[in-house]
Amino acid sequence: MFEAKMSRRELLKALGAAAAGSVLAACAPQPETVTVRETVVVEVEGEVEVREVEKLVTVEVAPQDDLVELTWLSHTYEPWNNALAAQGMQYMNENPNVKIVYSYITHADLNTKIVTSLAAGDPFDIMGVYGPWMPQFIDGGHLASAPDDVIEDLDANFPPMMKDAAAYDGKVYAYVQHIGIPTPIINVGMYADAGAAEPDTYDELLAAQDLLDKKDSAGNWEQFGCTLSASKGGSWNVIHYSAILFSFGGSFLDSDLKQATFNSPEGIEAANIYKRLTHIEAPDSAFNIGKSAMVWNGPWIRSELDEQAPDVDYKAIRPLEGPAGRAIGSYVWFWAVSSLTTSEETRAAWDFTGWLSAAEQYADIYRNAGLFPITNELPEEFADDPWAQAYNETLQYGRVYYAKHEKWEQIDVAIGEEMERFAAGEVEAEEFLATAEEKVNRLLG
Repeated sequence: MFEAKMSRRELLKALGAAAAGSVLAACAPQPETVTVRETVVVEVEGEVEVREVEKLVTVEVAPQDDLVELTWLSHTYEPWNNALAAQGMQYMNENPNVKIVYSYITHADLNTKIVTSLAAGDPFDIMGVYGPWMPQFIDGGHLASAPDDVIEDLDANFPPMMKDAAAYDGKVYAYVQHIGIPTPIINVGMYADAGAAEPDTYDELLAAQDLLDKKDSAGNWEQFGCTLSASKGGSWNVIHYSAILFSFGGSFLDSDLKQATFNSPEGIEAANIYKRLTHIEAPDSAFNIGKSAMVWNGPWIRSELDEQAPDVDYKAIRPLEGPAGRAIGSYVWFWAVSSLTTSEETRAAWDFTGWLSAAEQYADIYRNAGLFPITNELPEEFADDPWAQAYNETLQYGRVYYAKHEKWEQIDVAIGEEMERFAAGEVEAEEFLATAEEKVNRLLG
């Protein structure tokens, strides 16, 4: 048996562009022959050898004075980085007047990298920006606002969340890069065995919870009706709580972003529901091993479930309805364009990020990296997939989980740490909310 794979990184290096992570080289009408390395995997009678060989490849290279060069930065997630690198190459093949230099850096270092490039007066033309960082860069005048055609594209082809998330003080500043939107996922078999109906509202979920929560005669847990995140890790406890809070008509901050508002009747009711659905006693793997009947997670979890829980019959359902309707909280990342680029570079940057965000390109990202398409219409190849349909519907109820305040990350920590104490049974809902409120209001000044 023989299988050959091309190393994209070696190809890009051979084309003469180098940057941290992966870098894209220019393409254009004139052919040039270069040497690249090819990784060859050879399997003979069960023994596998990996060899590197060199081969000649003909590429097309554009004259430098005809190019618009765009520098492009994101954080590191290798399957996604590889898919983006390939898309950048495709775009340059289709637009030979554009050269794209793509680099990526760890999430922990990304904000510092952006800030230092701005301070040096040499920012990246396109920057992957985490949602809570947007006020920092907008207030500093570092980001370009979107032109009319981008706003029209967002209105016509994307759920309302995508434009709302990028809007600050009446202006739109970005296409959404990707979102972390969780929706309820049920264990179909556990629901059927308990005689519980698939829930559509929080009242129905709590009724199902009564049937699905089970302990043995000694009081030890046998199974759990639902296992929301009890941990601050990745902000997931705050994200899960936000969905319930929004569905009950609550919010984290007032409209002026000057006062905490979650210590309210809506906040207390949402907190008590969150506590009932959390089950701190459950192992992290409870859903995968058939001990939890519901989790809230994103579409990327599918590959993990297929690998680790092949016997679990799972199903994604739409967000649950509360007194104020349906809502689901999500984190958001953006493709933001620097305000310091030339008009030609700015136009090219918006054209490229719009192309990246279209359904066809996002289908490739979903297929290769698990990040869900953010357009109104599902790419055709996923249109008949119930899993994809559920997440596509969830987008219509999506909201950014965070308040658009420059100190949100500190606010998130203040709320999330008190939530951990609450989930562990150390305090009741009223004390959790009062203490978190006090911490948040101190941050707000």
